[in-house]
Order: sequence, then structure tokens, then C-alpha cells
Amino acid sequence: MKKIYFLLLLFIGILIIFTWIFTHKDEIFIFRNNKEPFFAKEPILENLMFTSKKEELLKKFGNPVNTKREYWETYEDYIEYLYYPWGTVWFAPSPKNNDLARYIFCVEITKRGLKGPRGIQVGDSYKKVLNSFRYNPEKIRDKEYLYYFSKIENGILYEKFGIINYKDKEIDSIFYQDSLYCNVEFKIEKGKVIKIKAYLHEF
Repeated sequence: MKKIYFLLLLFIGILIIFTWIFTHKDEIFIFRNNKEPFFAKEPILENLMFTSKKEELLKKFGNPVNTKREYWETYEDYIEYLYYPWGTVWFAPSPKNNDLARYIFCVEITKRGLKGPRGIQVGDSYKKVLNSFRYNPEKIRDKEYLYYFSKIENGILYEKFGIINYKDKEIDSIFYQDSLYCNVEFKIEKGKVIKIKAYLHEF
């Protein structure tokens, strides 16, 4: 009887361990994959995307704790920063003087609790980041890429890639570029995401 009881406990223990490993596999292992590379038209803050309107953000998160406006020569107009306890959202100038029609062009997430691109949150493992995007490492021109695509149109080189940046031999950030003006960066400290910044700047 004791032997059966012991075997039952052993089986349950093994089952719990395997279940935990399966549910956390993306934070334990890194898998080569052919998932979609980062692209501009995907959610960057919960279900909000680049070009989502200020009105949509306020409806979802309420009023910010602070705001600031800053003149940008590029736009020849003012952009607006909305500050929340979890981070900051940048808005491009409003079309036709409609303030609520301002659209998101940058998001910074600095606290856990909100999902960034691919559902990644502050506090997640860097391995989860790598497993959430295409991971097909290759070396090009002495540079290591997580993935790399390029094309030339009208004599201009367009690059789409992922890369890991190191500082003192430790991972400092994971960077994905959809175009020269659209990217997302996951700042890493001690193997964990500490900040997420997604950026789209259309001239």
C-alpha cells in the first residue's frame, strides 16, 4: 500500500513538473522558429496599435497623471506626451485641429501589468522575447542577426531585422526593426525585460 501511495505521489510530482515546464517553456528554452517578424501593423499596447487615436487610449486607460507638449521641427507642429503610472504614450500632431484624433506613434512601458508587442510584459524573460518573434539566427557581414531581410527599391536599401545588443558581455536590449522608422526595443537587465519601447515615425 505504501509503495502504491509513493508511486502515486511520484507520478503526481512528475506531472506537475512537466506541466510547469510546458507552460513556462518559452521562458526556459529558446527555439528556432519562423514566426512573423515584427511589423508596424500589430498591437503594441494591449489591443492598441500605431495610429490608434488618442480617443481610444483615453477610453481604455482613462486620463493620464500628467501631459506635456513639445514642438518638433519634423512635424512643424506640437506632439503630445501622456504619462501614466505604467509608462508614456506619444501622440503625433492632431489632424484638422481635432485633439482626440491624434494618433499613437510611440509607446514606452516601464511597469508590469500591461501587454506590449506579442503580449510581452515588463518582468518577462529575454527568452520569451526571442521566442515571440522570428528566431532564425544568421551572420551577415560579421554581424549576428536574429533574422534578416532586405530589398532594394529605387536604389534605396530597406532592411527588416532583429538583433541583440550587449553591454559588458550581458544582454542589454533586443531590437527589432520593421523599417528605418519603425522598431521595438526591449531593454534587458539581469535577463528580464525592464522597459519596452515601440516607435513609428512617419514623415
